[in-house]
Amino acid sequence: MVLQPKETHIAYRCPACLSAVKGLIGDFIPASGMLRLKCPCGKSRMQVTVSPDREKFRFDVPCLFCRQDHHFSVSRSVVLGGRLFLLNCPYTNVDIGFLGPDGELDSALENQLTELSKLAGMLGVEKLQDLTPEEAEETGVLPDAQVHDVIRFIVKEMEADGAITCPCGGGNYETAVTENGILVYCPACGASHLFPANSVSDAEQFLHCESLELTNPRRTPGNEGGQTP
Repeated sequence: MVLQPKETHIAYRCPACLSAVKGLIGDFIPASGMLRLKCPCGKSRMQVTVSPDREKFRFDVPCLFCRQDHHFSVSRSVVLGGRLFLLNCPYTNVDIGFLGPDGELDSALENQLTELSKLAGMLGVEKLQDLTPEEAEETGVLPDAQVHDVIRFIVKEMEADGAITCPCGGGNYETAVTENGILVYCPACGASHLFPANSVSDAEQFLHCESLELTNPRRTPGNEGGQTP
């Protein structure tokens, strides 16, 4: 009996053109080599490397928000297990890498596009590409990962204490990196607050913040939120 090598589909969305880029990986990847899944636009690629013992796969996935790769190490049993597995940005929780059956991958990519469209609406941008404009990367306007970590920690602490309020009273809140700072928002109603955060000192000024009120820009035009120090 001839055993067929295991394989699965992988995908990511190109940060430059937002195309879904799909490919195959599996036991056919040489243990000493790697696979690069490139976008036809030529501006991004996902890199996959298998460990010498073939028990681990490393994924270097371009991020839609951070404008840099995130690195993931996933066991062979998970990668080739025949089930959908998602790789997400550690700072925004948005899925950026997809592993699994072709049909489930397509559904996950559609869901991702829907979530990105919702986020773009909350941020008031006309095009999805404007979520992380290239000029922000070049000028260093985007907050770095350390700043986001500080603010995300504060937000999760305040969320656990019930110290964040919004018009719908949702109780679950997310953060997203933007060119103007870091946005804290309610996925349910779109209420938000923008933290100017271009340096660690900007983020640390919120360490003593005791409560946060998110406001809906549709009700209060021009106001992205308020805080109570």
